[in-house]
Amino acid sequence: MQLVQNEIELEKLSTPKEKKVIKGWENKKSPEEHTNIISKITFGWADSFVWFCYRNVLELNHIWNLATYDRAASLQARIGKAWEEQMKQPHPSYMKAAIKTFGPFFMISWIFYAIYAASLFVGPELLGRMVKFVINARLPDGTPGKIDQDPNMGYYYAVAMFGSAMIGSFCLYQSNMISARTGDYLRSIIVCDVYRKSLKLSNSSRSKTSPGNIVNIMSNDAQRFIEVFSLVNNGIFSIPQIVVSLVLLDRAIGWRPTLAGFGLMVIAIPFNGIAAKKLTEIRREMVKFTDLRIKVTNEILQSIKIIKLYAWEDSFAQRVTKQRQVEVKELFRFAYYRAMLIVLVAAIPTAVSVLVFSTYYAYTGDLDAGSIFSALTYLNILRLPLGFLPIIIALMAQMKVAANRVTEFLMLPEIKEPTYSEDYHLKPNGVFIKNATFTWNAEKEKERQDKDLAKKEGEEKEKEIFRLRDINFECTGPSLTMVVGSVGSGKSSIVQSILGEMDLLEGMSEFKGQIAYVPQQAWIINASLRDNILYGKPMDEEKYHHVLHVCALERDLELFPQGDLVEIGERGVNLSGGQKQRVSIARAVYNDADVYILDDPLSAVDAHVGKHIFHKCIVGQLKSKTVILVANQLNYVPYAQQVIVMKDGQISERGTYKQLLEDKQEFSKLLVDYGMERHDDQEADSEEIVISEKTQVKEKPKLVNQDGKLIQKEERETGSVGLNIYMSYFKAGGGIFFSLCFAMFLLDTGSRTFTDWWLSHWSNSVQYGEGGSNLTSDQYLYIYIGIGMGSVIISGVRNFMYFGWAVHASKTIHEKLFSALLRAPMWFFDTTPLGRIINRFTRDQDGVDNLISTALSQYIVFFSTVIATLIIIAIITPFLLVPLAPIILIFLALQYFYRFTSRELQRLESISRSPIFAHFSETLNGLTTIRAYKTQESNILANHKKLDDNNRCYLTLQAMNQWLGIRLDLLGNLIIFFACVFITVDKTTIDIGSVGLSLSYALSITGNLNRATLQAADTETKMNSVERIVHYIKGPVEAAQITNVRPAKEWPAQGAITFDNLVLRYREGLDPVLKGISLDIKPQEKVGIVGRTGAGKSTIVLALFRLIEASEGRVLIDGEDISKFGLKDLRKNLAIIPQDPVLFSGTLRENLDPFEDYSDADVWDILEQIQLNQVVSSKEGGLRCIVSENGDNWSVGQRQLICLGRALLKKPKILVLDEATASVDQNTDSLIQKTIREKFVHCTILTIAHRLNTIMDSDRILVLDAGKVSEFDSPYTLLQNPSGLLSWLVDETGPQNSQFLRKMAQQKHEGVDIKLTPPTTPPVERKIEDLSIQDTSSSSSGANIHNNNNNNNNNNNNTTPTNTNSISDDSTTTSTTPTTSSTTTSGTQSPYSGDTNSTTD
Repeated sequence: MQLVQNEIELEKLSTPKEKKVIKGWENKKSPEEHTNIISKITFGWADSFVWFCYRNVLELNHIWNLATYDRAASLQARIGKAWEEQMKQPHPSYMKAAIKTFGPFFMISWIFYAIYAASLFVGPELLGRMVKFVINARLPDGTPGKIDQDPNMGYYYAVAMFGSAMIGSFCLYQSNMISARTGDYLRSIIVCDVYRKSLKLSNSSRSKTSPGNIVNIMSNDAQRFIEVFSLVNNGIFSIPQIVVSLVLLDRAIGWRPTLAGFGLMVIAIPFNGIAAKKLTEIRREMVKFTDLRIKVTNEILQSIKIIKLYAWEDSFAQRVTKQRQVEVKELFRFAYYRAMLIVLVAAIPTAVSVLVFSTYYAYTGDLDAGSIFSALTYLNILRLPLGFLPIIIALMAQMKVAANRVTEFLMLPEIKEPTYSEDYHLKPNGVFIKNATFTWNAEKEKERQDKDLAKKEGEEKEKEIFRLRDINFECTGPSLTMVVGSVGSGKSSIVQSILGEMDLLEGMSEFKGQIAYVPQQAWIINASLRDNILYGKPMDEEKYHHVLHVCALERDLELFPQGDLVEIGERGVNLSGGQKQRVSIARAVYNDADVYILDDPLSAVDAHVGKHIFHKCIVGQLKSKTVILVANQLNYVPYAQQVIVMKDGQISERGTYKQLLEDKQEFSKLLVDYGMERHDDQEADSEEIVISEKTQVKEKPKLVNQDGKLIQKEERETGSVGLNIYMSYFKAGGGIFFSLCFAMFLLDTGSRTFTDWWLSHWSNSVQYGEGGSNLTSDQYLYIYIGIGMGSVIISGVRNFMYFGWAVHASKTIHEKLFSALLRAPMWFFDTTPLGRIINRFTRDQDGVDNLISTALSQYIVFFSTVIATLIIIAIITPFLLVPLAPIILIFLALQYFYRFTSRELQRLESISRSPIFAHFSETLNGLTTIRAYKTQESNILANHKKLDDNNRCYLTLQAMNQWLGIRLDLLGNLIIFFACVFITVDKTTIDIGSVGLSLSYALSITGNLNRATLQAADTETKMNSVERIVHYIKGPVEAAQITNVRPAKEWPAQGAITFDNLVLRYREGLDPVLKGISLDIKPQEKVGIVGRTGAGKSTIVLALFRLIEASEGRVLIDGEDISKFGLKDLRKNLAIIPQDPVLFSGTLRENLDPFEDYSDADVWDILEQIQLNQVVSSKEGGLRCIVSENGDNWSVGQRQLICLGRALLKKPKILVLDEATASVDQNTDSLIQKTIREKFVHCTILTIAHRLNTIMDSDRILVLDAGKVSEFDSPYTLLQNPSGLLSWLVDETGPQNSQFLRKMAQQKHEGVDIKLTPPTTPPVERKIEDLSIQDTSSSSSGANIHNNNNNNNNNNNNTTPTNTNSISDDSTTTSTTPTTSSTTTSGTQSPYSGDTNSTTD
């Protein structure tokens, strides 16, 4: 099954509409795969592509399909067998498996490279002969030693040099393409295998790693293989080249000078080894800190909304800065050791040259031009392998670390495949668990037990890890099984155990049939709303629209201009919590599975919507299915065929609704207390539930964005990387300092060139008496040694200066990038995929940290060397300028054409990389859902598709590099040819020493010209990383954190809020969400905010905190316009308990008080108030107990209580509860309400709620509909209007509960103290004060009404108690009778259930 994914950013990077649409090679086969041999050797098949790129702006769909042997699926299939064999070995190695798979293909490149390497030595041999030819030609006839020779021999040498060089060039680029392809293969299989492995990780394995760590492996570590294989043949053949060079040196100048030079090289080898080892160690440490930085960054970006609401930017910036500082420290160490290695290796050729020629002169007393310039050419050849050696060593060190990290990750334990009993095939579809014990981390459980066994009697035992114990559970056939229980009792854990997410320690657990799963926190993919529901299933119009109806999504689709084709952003950012949950339910229903597992799906929706979904969907559409429903709504218990009551990780009670009542145990008492014993069986069996809707008819918004896309295509520059980008990079490390570094580069090249020229001048003067100098030979020697040593010193200083500057630049760029993103407005994060942003902090930042500096330095070295070479050749043979002019023009034209291709391919490669990481991040967030639906393979195929798109760009770019290289070599080889020709023409007048110098430099120009050009392109493509980062640095910025206008220290003193004609839209060009809201909220007033999904409830909060700036109108707090204050001053003086409880990895104390503004005693006091002190005390570390990423080791209810603790610590004057209790059980809800009433009595409170009981005692209620104020008055006054929206919402909760809610409003109006009475909560083993409505007489609604002086009467009411919105518990320690219950058709929430300590996504 192919998972339907919206190919944002890539599939249709559309060109401007006024331009003609050009297809290019869309969906065509790769021309490389089907071309002839000549075209393959010359890369002629790419000519038309280069011309196309020059005439058009290249888009992804213009590029041909990958060759079949390059596709991700093919590569993964090839390595699969080799890796399976490796895993059977005692010490598996992913690198060995990769070598076995792709090694034979890569070895083909060795044949080509060997021919190229051999061709390098033909030139020096012919050079020596050319010098002897010129010398012989200048000897007068009859001179002893003169031999007869063909006067045209020089031309023959020219042709021979040109021919051998061209053969070498053809072979080199075939070798390069194979190497590039192999490196890309290795990167691709790492991305594929790491992604595949991520889908299989067990819970214990996930605790050992993090998304940031995995992303780092997929991006930076995998990239190391590409970098290494681009140079690996240089390393492999460096030793043979060195050996051959030494042999030929011996032949040219004798064994003594050669031995001296060789001895110096040997002495340097141990230093190379020490430096290389140190580089490996530093790199190994550095990637650990990089992982930590990316992990923290990823977590911050995922929770950026919460960080902004709390004004915690500074605290989290410090976290990242702390990690980055350690990473930068390692970067400096790495840079200096690398510089040391480069200095050491770069100094060797110069030092060897000085030593060799000094020894040669001392031994022979002569400087034969033919010998010394042949030797000089061999030394230049020697310079190449020695120059690349440190780079290759450094990259090999990084690759070794990367390969080990990949191996370690792939060897992590996987989630266990289910085992089946012998009679499995005889069983019906359903779930079967027998005598089972589950834990979240079997490894940690075993470690704990081992430690306990090792401890002596009396020693404190390890704290027990949460587990499910003695679970016996079976449900089959058409049935509804409800799982209820309090916070931390294990409800969600039992769901996860069924799905196989928990480790089975003992017993049996299996299921049969296809499963559909609705998680507690909805998982939404970045695709259209339709694709989210279909989830890879084929479209069935009738079925699809029926699903929309039963899941109450029809009206929501009317609100979207594009209907169900509207694109849903990452993590469902443009959907409300209720909409996300209904989409998640619709996906499950459309899936048409056998077994449905629904983990508390109704808590996030309004009461009347919950009733609709329960009756139309859960007991309607799914009546023929096996349904397991974890619920917080006890009013639905009578509809269940089986009820499972969880307590402390065990099943405390089970049975039907009637059996639980008859058992007379704790849960049955709760059912009686809440009036559930009065349930009408006939009503439970009724399928026809009439559900009405009362809301203003909304006019369909104007279609602004025709294609329905929320996520915009990734930003992409066109044309060359601008000078401003280079200047940004140069200035980041210090512009003046870079200028000094650049001057040192030029001085370094100049000194090396001058050293060679001096040798030529010395040779002419000593051997032929030419040059006109009066210096002695010894003086020549000493000057030569001095220049050589000066060159070495300059090179050393240049390297240390430059690489130190580069680290400063990367440090500054990262600081600016992170700072810019913290300051970006919320809409930026809503419309930008997380993977795209993370790509800046991984691949792009890695490029700035490690790659750009090397590329830029090599470009400057090669470019300056080419300029120096051309100057030398032009001085010696001026006639060469004649053919050189057109050659240079052709060279510039080629480079010009090529740059259009290379830079656009590089940009597309960068853009096409982001979806890989976005998809991966999305996968990790929905891992449990993906496993439950068994869509791993479709997600793997989606990963392959995105990787293939990326590889289309990368491999095409590599082919274009070879296309350019072979054409540049042709030009360079022509320079050699013409140099020989003009030396032959001018053989009677040219200086003998200059012949050797000219030819030796001409022989090197081919390689240097090619490398300079490719390095220029490579530098530009790598600068694309800086360009992409700078784009974000200069991106949108929200208002200033601090302005010149500062609020008073005690502001807001009162907490009065005024909305003055507030109009708000999420982004420019969109329809307004709030449409002229005007209202006044008095100081210390408690205001409830209600309205249907999409009415604008949460948007008011965004306006108050200025997460979105007002389009029109203003918001005043205590009479002060909040827009004039800085965001930090505003947000730190407000408090919010958000809809989604967000925790950060670290300690509990850091989550409560990240700035450490409060003492431990204050924090413990808060924990006691929110009744978590005993839970925290029982955890290892107490206040500093571990909070895992996303708070996964805490239940949702506990997370919400921690968020309440944050607000309590701040002691604000204005508190906002944004559906803060939507996802928690009624115990937690009532606890939060009770704490708020007591602790925030002098605070202005705005409460957005689904549960009407939480706001019915408010001073006033604001009813919103379609972004406008529908009603705003006291609850009692609003309920006097029977046709009002609040009255309708209250009536929708059911006849009995609506009477109770109306009574609450009446008591509030009459000034009677309202207090709900729950029993206490078992998980935290603490008593919670009872909640009841106190009055002097009983209520006709069935609620027990007590006077403060008479709390024990009126227990014999004949009417059914009705409040479903109260806390409940197993405990019997309360002093009063519980007084509330639920009606059978009510959509309100449960008095007795909660969340479990789970790791659901």
